[in-house]
Amino acid sequence: MNRDEMLIEKIQSRDVEALAEYIATHRDKLAGFVRSITGEHLLAVTELDDLIQEISATAVSGLATAPLDQYAPMQWLQQIARRRVVDAHRFHFDAKIRDFGRQKSIHAPGASGGEESDGGLERLLAASMTSPSAAVSRDVRMHRMSEAIGTLSEEQQQAIRLRYVEGLPTKAIAEQLGKTDVAVRVLLSRSMRELEKQLDDVRPSR
Repeated sequence: MNRDEMLIEKIQSRDVEALAEYIATHRDKLAGFVRSITGEHLLAVTELDDLIQEISATAVSGLATAPLDQYAPMQWLQQIARRRVVDAHRFHFDAKIRDFGRQKSIHAPGASGGEESDGGLERLLAASMTSPSAAVSRDVRMHRMSEAIGTLSEEQQQAIRLRYVEGLPTKAIAEQLGKTDVAVRVLLSRSMRELEKQLDDVRPSR
């Protein structure tokens, strides 16, 4: 058993020190992944090192309840990274996107009464998942996003709307849906994974 395998085994046993060493060992790989999903627009207003530190801190604090039976450590770290990039994007660009999103809901037609591919939520989620400048420029991606959202349950759509359009924290969403905060986080994470899987073939290339 090599060192990496030993670390993974310890991480699965919830060993925080092993996780910290694993992150340090694979920092370049994690940083490369974060950069690939972030986009230059966000890197212009935040430091990559800061994102890595926040991802690491989140991982360490959440190790006790991490779904390591479903994901390998790096896959789990990448899931955390995706959420952190979404949060960072919302923090820095929230006002403009939220105003747009409120004008165009999941089911509302475009401003000209046209197709749903102009929907605010579709644009917001596409921007959150990948490079916003690349994602929003593709009409086909917007159409596919609209279709993908339509496959989600009513509860999933409501949770996504409250989180990414209304900008509510997960605790507030939990109160509205009658769920726990943890349950809402899981619901949002699973919903975003479902959307990403359906849209993988139209992911913008870099």
